[in-house]
Amino acid sequence: MSTQALLDKISDATNEQVLAIQADAAEQVQAIETDAAQQVQAIETQAASASEKAAAQITRATLAKARQTGKLIVQTARREAFDAILAAAKQAVVGADAAQAQAWADKRADLEMHLAKQID
Repeated sequence: MSTQALLDKISDATNEQVLAIQADAAEQVQAIETDAAQQVQAIETQAASASEKAAAQITRATLAKARQTGKLIVQTARREAFDAILAAAKQAVVGADAAQAQAWADKRADLEMHLAKQID
């Protein structure tokens, strides 16, 4: 075998090894890229899910607070209306008489106690 043929044979074998190494490296790179893409997708999905849950929780809390505030406003308005009605009735019935004022206060206290028991 001549020197040139031997060099060609070595060169061909080396080129084949280089091509095999390059193909193996390309496969490994592809596998790493696929795995990284899957991990990124999983992280994005988890983040989106966590974000949706947090937004839903904030919405529920805000709605609950709004409902509570609405109930408090209604309760306050009812109480103010009730107080206004009783004040007008007291003025019409009692006037300036102290004995009637005391009797009125006692009856009002009884009424408020009765209403409070109905609420509980």
